[in-house]
Amino acid sequence: MKMSDKTIVTLAICAALCGCSDSQKKGGVSMQLDEVAVASPLVKPIEEWDDYTARIEAAKSVEIRARVSGYLTKINFSEGQLVKKGDLLFIVDPRPYEAKVMAAKARIKEIEARLALAKSNVARAKNMYKSTVISKEELDTRNAELLAQEASLASAKAELRDAELNLEFTHIIAPVSGRVSESLLDEGNLVTADSSLLTTIEKNDVVQAYFEASERDIVGYDEMGLFQRIDQKNLTGPEVELSLMTSESGRVFKGMVTYFDNRIGRSTSSLTMRADVKNEGERLKPGMFAKLRMKVSDARDSMLVRETAIGTDMVGRFVYVVGKDGKIAYKAVKVGKLIGPYRVIEEGLSKDDKVVVKGLHNAAVGRPVKAIETSMDAE
Repeated sequence: MKMSDKTIVTLAICAALCGCSDSQKKGGVSMQLDEVAVASPLVKPIEEWDDYTARIEAAKSVEIRARVSGYLTKINFSEGQLVKKGDLLFIVDPRPYEAKVMAAKARIKEIEARLALAKSNVARAKNMYKSTVISKEELDTRNAELLAQEASLASAKAELRDAELNLEFTHIIAPVSGRVSESLLDEGNLVTADSSLLTTIEKNDVVQAYFEASERDIVGYDEMGLFQRIDQKNLTGPEVELSLMTSESGRVFKGMVTYFDNRIGRSTSSLTMRADVKNEGERLKPGMFAKLRMKVSDARDSMLVRETAIGTDMVGRFVYVVGKDGKIAYKAVKVGKLIGPYRVIEEGLSKDDKVVVKGLHNAAVGRPVKAIETSMDAE
């Protein structure tokens, strides 16, 4: 039985198609591998900084009150001006206190006269006692009178000192340098000692920024010895940078952490810390809130991986790497601080590992892939 030409052509086409299919099955494996982008971790020196929200307070804030009572006779400053320590601020009518000083001085002179007479009487009594003119009892009486006058003189001098102090207190001076607020009483008002608030002074060339560290941060700071670097006596410690919440200029104020509390707050479960910050131009006002960055470690070589390449599962954080066999492998990692788009890797990776940074949807443990090398800092 002879086959037609048409049948022969059809069989030839089928054979060719079957051959192509077999060829694809044999040689098409490499063409069908899914692609992933891999990169080695970045290794470079990194300074670690932690971010907080800080509340700004004046380094010194003093309420000015009168220490003596009387009528306010003079206000010697302009409201809101800068004053120096020792500048005269107010005067309370000094005349009643001047009179008391004069009376105290007069009383001293009176007692000094009686004291001189008592000394003379004792001297005569001693001679008379030696001559048995007077008894021992009489001599003792004269000595007692002398001691009484000496005590009276000491008391009078103390009263004079008290009167002089009160007279001095009628001139109210600035106890610290800083910016004075408004005068809360006008001239002519009666001032009550230790009660009437006259004004306040705040020292603002250096401000104090208070912030709260969480329990987790506290444990980490203890491990790295941060608290041991804070010298509360000499006011030195880790560096901080402060910037205003609403500042668009990017201006940064520098300072140091100088204090931490002795216990964790019961209501906040956090530790209060404080930084002293130089307030150039007095841009930082007490009561403001600001962004604070604290330097927690000096520059050290750190391994960085893009945050987007790190996954999270029930165990913790992990990355996918491509092994020498071209297959995907799972690696658990211990992560540290987030530095921009990168996460510090503390444990779990070596600098030669090929981390999958793109094509993660194609990554499955044990799956062969086509690895395309790129750089960790490539966009």
